[in-house]
This record gives sequence, structure tokens and C-alpha cells, in this order.
Amino acid sequence: MPEGGMFVMLDVRRTKLSGEEFAWRLLHQEGVTVMPGESFGNGGSGHIRIALTVDSEILGDACTRIRKLAEKICAEND
Repeated sequence: MPEGGMFVMLDVRRTKLSGEEFAWRLLHQEGVTVMPGESFGNGGSGHIRIALTVDSEILGDACTRIRKLAEKICAEND
């Protein structure tokens, strides 16, 4: 069993969604699974946690999809 991991907390507040709302849309619209920051308490609100535990090619594709969704949501809000 691993004793730890590497993660990045990404701020998604500019989308005007909670981390949980963003995470669900990301899963349903882009097929990318992340943890909502709210899972880690109030300090994680408005963030998503990305696990750096997959191959770099897969991670790069996931990051592209995250950005695509964030840009789409921000454009909808403007």
C-alpha cells in the first residue's frame, strides 16, 4: 500500500462553480475524474484535486480537457 501521493489543487473559482459542481461537470462532459476540494474542508472550496498518478500522456490529455471545460464555462458566464 502506498503511504502517500502527489496531488495538485487547482483553483476553479473563476468558473463561478464550486469544486464539486466543476468536478461533476468535468466527469460528465469530459470523462475526467478529480476530487472536489470541498472533500478536504472549507480551505479546499472552489478547487479540484488532481492526482499525479497516471502516465504523463494521460495526465496531459486530462489537463487539456480540464482547461477546455473551464474556458467553456467562463465564456458562458461572460
